[in-house]
Amino acid sequence: MSEETGDGTPDIEEKSKAPWLWGGGIALAAIIGVGIASSGDGPNWSSNEAAMSATEEQAAETAEAEVKKPEPKPDPDVRGVIKPKQESTVASRMTARITSMPFGKGQSFRRGALLAKFDCSAIRAELKAAQAAANAYNVTYKTNVELDQYEAIGKNEVAVAKANLGKANAEANAIKANLTDCAVYAPFSGTVVEEIAGRGEIAASGQPLLTIQSGGDLEVELIVPSNWLTWLRPGADFTFTIDETGADVTGQITRLGASVDPVSKTIRVTGNVDKTESLVLPGMSGTGVFVKPSERPAQSAAEKTTSGAQSKSEAAKADGRQPS
Repeated sequence: MSEETGDGTPDIEEKSKAPWLWGGGIALAAIIGVGIASSGDGPNWSSNEAAMSATEEQAAETAEAEVKKPEPKPDPDVRGVIKPKQESTVASRMTARITSMPFGKGQSFRRGALLAKFDCSAIRAELKAAQAAANAYNVTYKTNVELDQYEAIGKNEVAVAKANLGKANAEANAIKANLTDCAVYAPFSGTVVEEIAGRGEIAASGQPLLTIQSGGDLEVELIVPSNWLTWLRPGADFTFTIDETGADVTGQITRLGASVDPVSKTIRVTGNVDKTESLVLPGMSGTGVFVKPSERPAQSAAEKTTSGAQSKSEAAKADGRQPS
C-alpha cells in the first residue's frame, strides 16, 4: 500500500514505479500474443473468413446451377392418322365401254356387289362363233372316227380332226374367260372414296375406275420415338385423341414398323381402333397416349402374396386336391 505525505499526495518513490509496471505488462502481453500466433493454437481469423467466403461462393454457384438446370423434357407428342384396314383401286381388265357404275363417291356397298359393268356384246359374238366352229370340228371328228371303224379313212385324218377339235374348244374357252372381265365386283364391304372413270367412257385395259376402302374396320398409324422399342410391343394399349372431334378412342398395337427412320429417330407402328359411338373416319388425325411399364402402379408385396396363394389354390383345385 503506497504511503502518502502529509498533504495527501503519493510518495515520489511510488510514482516512479508505476510507469515501469505498466510498460512491463504491455510488453509481456505482446510476447504472449506473438507466441500464441506462432504456435497456431489461437484462432486464425483470416483463414476462417476465407473458408466462410469460399463456402458461400460454392453455395451460390450450386443454387445458380439448380436454377439454370433444364427441366426434363416431356415425351414428344405421338401423332397419328386413322386409316382403313383395306384400301384398293378397282381397275378395268379389258378395253370396253362402261355401261354401269351403281355406286358413287361416298356410297357404301356390300362384299360381292357390282361396282362396274362393261359392254361385252362383241366378245359374246366372238364366243358364239368360236363355239360354232368347235361344234363343226366335233362333227368332223366323230365322222372320221366312224369311217375309221370301216377302214374307210386313214389314221392320220382322224388325228388331224381330233387336234382341230381341241384347238376350237380352247379358243372358245379363252373367249368365254374374257366374259368374266365384263363386270367388276367388290372384294370387300366398304365405301367408294373416289370415282376415276364414269359411265359411258371407254376404259382401257388396266385403267383405274374407282378407289374403295373398308368402312367399319379402321386402324391408326402412329409415329413414335425409336427408343420406345425398349418397351413398346404388340398388344400395348393406347388412347387416341382425334383433332377434328376431340373424341377419345382406344386401341391396341398390332404390329411394329420394319425399319427406323435414321434422321428423325422414329418408327411407324399400327394399331386397331376399338369400336366406338364417336364419329371416326379415315383421314382423321390426332395424338396418341401410351402408358409406359414404369408408369404403371407397382403391385404391392401383399397383393403379390395374395395373388400367389390364389394361383396355388386354383392349381390345387384343378388337380383335385386341397392346397397344403
